[in-house]
Amino acid sequence: MKKIISTLAGLAMLTGSLFAAGLPGAPAPFNGSKQIHIALIRQMVEGEFMQMYRAGAQRQADLMGVKLTIFGKNMDNQAQANFIYQAINMKVDGIVIDHGLSETMMKPAQDALAAGIPVVAFDVDLKNPEIVQIAQNDHLLGRMALQAMVADFNGKANVGYIYVAGILPLDKRDESFTQVKKEYPTLKEIVRTGTLESPFSVKNADQVKAVLRANPNINAYFAPFDEFAKGVVMALNETNMTDKVKVYSADISTQDIQLMTKPNSPWAATAATNPAAIGAVSVRAVALRIAKQKVEHDLYIPPMLFTSKSLNDAGVKTMTQLRKKFPKFNHVDVATASWIPVDKKRDVLKNVSFL
Repeated sequence: MKKIISTLAGLAMLTGSLFAAGLPGAPAPFNGSKQIHIALIRQMVEGEFMQMYRAGAQRQADLMGVKLTIFGKNMDNQAQANFIYQAINMKVDGIVIDHGLSETMMKPAQDALAAGIPVVAFDVDLKNPEIVQIAQNDHLLGRMALQAMVADFNGKANVGYIYVAGILPLDKRDESFTQVKKEYPTLKEIVRTGTLESPFSVKNADQVKAVLRANPNINAYFAPFDEFAKGVVMALNETNMTDKVKVYSADISTQDIQLMTKPNSPWAATAATNPAAIGAVSVRAVALRIAKQKVEHDLYIPPMLFTSKSLNDAGVKTMTQLRKKFPKFNHVDVATASWIPVDKKRDVLKNVSFL
């Protein structure tokens, strides 16, 4: 506990000193003329991906001497919209919207812009040319996982599928699945289910167990969100079917790695980006908008494919080890500027308890 308090105190002192001095070579208002305050408004807070994203955003804010206030109530879309109005009333300098539903977030986001507050959005399409859109390359991410399935099954498999419509990254991964099925007609979708009721993994496991009992011919599962994939693995363990079905997913975490690297694990592959790096990009992008500097409207984060074999061959059991063994995963050169400090070496998540 003393170590944690000391670390937090150190970060607070660092943030305060950076604000007082300003960032070297930075334009106003990052030159020390005022304390910058950014609001991070979140739809989903459950799951390791979401925690790592938050940790990356917080670390980038600390590096820049920026105050970051984080709002979030898991899967409560109206609360997320209300949080934007709270941030507007707080007169924050910038807003980052992390996931959400387009229909509930577009008006609050527009109202923030009308109040003179720059807005960037991660994995939710707000359909506004003034709002920077940050996304994993979800089409590629879905395709990479599915290509691993195609390779393992020589293009012929009976596939169970977990999908919830209306979530932008899942919708894009679904489009990839639709395209891959056209390219490989013998890759057959047998049934689809899906829920975002919490806890995600447990609730989806309940559905998958029923699916497996009704469809014993399923030999592959596409679960393009790691909490979904955890649910499939849970269901396979509980039905003693781990040797009959292979799982292909998106996203990665320490818990995912540990499940993937178990002997004879059914979790064969996952395509992923570094959520901590995306959190950092989100903060940098809104900082550039606050400074009135150029930033592209669409920012894409490239994914990597990890298989149970590649992780085992590299001796990877945790996210810390993954970042050491696969250094390309650590940093994304997106939304950068000479005056913005970027942490390429430090493991921003080493003090996060779930790692």
